[in-house]
Amino acid sequence: MIHYGELGLKGLNRPFFEKKLIENIGKALKNVEYQKIRKVQGRIILELNEKSNVEKIEESLKKIFGIAWFAPCKTTEASSIDKMKELVRNNFPIAAGTKARVSTNRADKTLPYTSMEVNRELGAYLVKQFKAKISLGEPETTIFVEIVEGKAYVFDRKIKGLYGLPSGVSGKVLHLLSGGIDSPVAAWLLMKRGCEVDFLHFHAFERFNEAKLAKILDLAKVLTQYSLKARIFFVPFYPFEAEAVEAPSRYRLVLFRRFMVKVAEEIARKHGINALGSGENLAQVSSQTLENMEVISKATTIPILRPLLTYEKNEIVQLAKQIGTFKISVRPYKDCCSIFIAKHPTTKANLEIVESIERKLNLKDAIRECHEEIEIINIE
Repeated sequence: MIHYGELGLKGLNRPFFEKKLIENIGKALKNVEYQKIRKVQGRIILELNEKSNVEKIEESLKKIFGIAWFAPCKTTEASSIDKMKELVRNNFPIAAGTKARVSTNRADKTLPYTSMEVNRELGAYLVKQFKAKISLGEPETTIFVEIVEGKAYVFDRKIKGLYGLPSGVSGKVLHLLSGGIDSPVAAWLLMKRGCEVDFLHFHAFERFNEAKLAKILDLAKVLTQYSLKARIFFVPFYPFEAEAVEAPSRYRLVLFRRFMVKVAEEIARKHGINALGSGENLAQVSSQTLENMEVISKATTIPILRPLLTYEKNEIVQLAKQIGTFKISVRPYKDCCSIFIAKHPTTKANLEIVESIERKLNLKDAIRECHEEIEIINIE
């Protein structure tokens, strides 16, 4: 049994969100045995069979955005409470003296009993059959019963999901993916809000080299466990580097970030992508100031989403560990941005000054050359 959270508040659009969540569950489980997936009364039921690997299914469901919680259940016809007692006796034994309670949710109101009646009768049965002690306030175990469409679904544990919205309901984002800690976490947060995320990585090599770019590919593979599929656009940054030698060192990082979003915008327009994503974090480093972000944003006409804007570094690190990207992010790698870090980078870039420097550089040809050298990798 799978429950969703925010999706239940979507009003007339709710069926669209539910359909997308079911579709994503099916994609995530395409290599796992199961019977079928169906929606019933505000829940999703994933029916298993004898060949189903419950452990693999649980691990997959933990990485699907839109799920609030799920539970492996045993089912019986809900025509009588006696059938529920028999199911509990055969599948959910409780050690004598255990503090226990019963929690019933009756979505099917056509049956001749209330949720409280189920709680009372099953609770009394736990005491009689297993010598359990009823404790409503501090139970050591809970027997959950959900009554839906004439069936009782019984379980004794809930597994927490990721919440958020199903991948693909909020449009497409092209995310500027670096090899650091922040950028992958920002991509994950965009996925959590239902964005379908592709990646753009600027690399410091003359040509695409899979071995040298293994770190970026590994990060994308981890993130794709949550988004189910993605493309990575690999772009060399040497066309910009060749031009940047003429620019003042304190402005090079801002210039490079503007260059990146200009290249990204063209890719986004070509592939029907609605916005760009970035791992920038306000004032975390000297170059990530409001003034600099404003100047960078002026280089494009499509939105730049910065989900980490207000996060503390320790919060980002914790998320990276939870997601599974942290150990990859701390592997040695030469990011392009690190090449342009000046001893005293500008913290309050002036748009007029930046644009006057750009006019002296041949950025149009550099952008064209970047597009000619793009390598696209698809990951599922």
